[in-house]
Amino acid sequence: MRCLIVQLSLFVSLLLSPIMALAQQVWFAPPDNLQRGNKTPVNQDFPHLFDQPPAWSVQADVFLISPFLGTVAGPEATLRTINAFLTQRHVALGVGIGAAQVDNENPVPGECGFGVEGMNRPKRNAIYFKRLKSLGVEIQYVSMDEPLSFAHYYDKKNACRYSIEETARRVAVSIAEIRQFYPNVKVVDVEAPNITNPQQWNADFPQWLAAYRQATETPLDAVVFDVDWRLPWTNWVAPSTAVLHRNSVHAGIIIDGTGPGTSDQDSIAARQQNALSVRNSKLPFDIVEIANWTPHPSQNLPESNPDTLTGFLHWYQTSRK
Repeated sequence: MRCLIVQLSLFVSLLLSPIMALAQQVWFAPPDNLQRGNKTPVNQDFPHLFDQPPAWSVQADVFLISPFLGTVAGPEATLRTINAFLTQRHVALGVGIGAAQVDNENPVPGECGFGVEGMNRPKRNAIYFKRLKSLGVEIQYVSMDEPLSFAHYYDKKNACRYSIEETARRVAVSIAEIRQFYPNVKVVDVEAPNITNPQQWNADFPQWLAAYRQATETPLDAVVFDVDWRLPWTNWVAPSTAVLHRNSVHAGIIIDGTGPGTSDQDSIAARQQNALSVRNSKLPFDIVEIANWTPHPSQNLPESNPDTLTGFLHWYQTSRK
């Protein structure tokens, strides 16, 4: 009898643990239609995701907007429309951010971090999130754009190669800026583990989690992996997922295509194959992010077309039931 009580107590404690309590969240991160330099936006139908009545079934727990849309470049009317649409449907809003800060508020010739993905300048996040707060935009999550990958490992043009501890310190400044306006925001770290070999990544990853916790005085809420599907990605992600769960941090993965794809149909077929790869891995992911940054698929809508991004989201949601 005593043994049975112990077993029941263990079962209940697992059910109530922060990791076990979260059913798999599905995040949706479609490309927006904002102009970026001379590049013509691919997905012109982004505004129609927020039509009334909805043009899709809104099968997502979190809707993630790009770092660019979250800046002062994001049109006020668009941000208000997105916020109202998601609030009405009880979908949380996440905003992508550049989190690792460089030294200078304004560009300086030869500085590290200039033009490097995921980097940001001092006080920029404070400006952006103060504006979002003034617009009444409700933000539950911020998604960091690969600070460890680009501030520590990246070794190409204008690389900073900060230490893990220095990267965490610079990220902590950004998080403090944001929490002036959104004190309860949850922080999700997106990382590209394939930027280094699996042995190095798996040795460094626990150090990164500890450095972030020490610098911010809070743990990460989740880490989402952005993998190269052409590689044996589980060699990086399986050990990291175990580390995350031991530290009561949620684990997630982005399901995208394998490269840009040659057509919408080709891109969606690759996404389906990658989704099956995730399922077959049997890794206990708490978050799956459906995202796109490439020319294909070229449309977010209609959901009834299987070769659109909402069509793929619908396929994913129905295939896992």
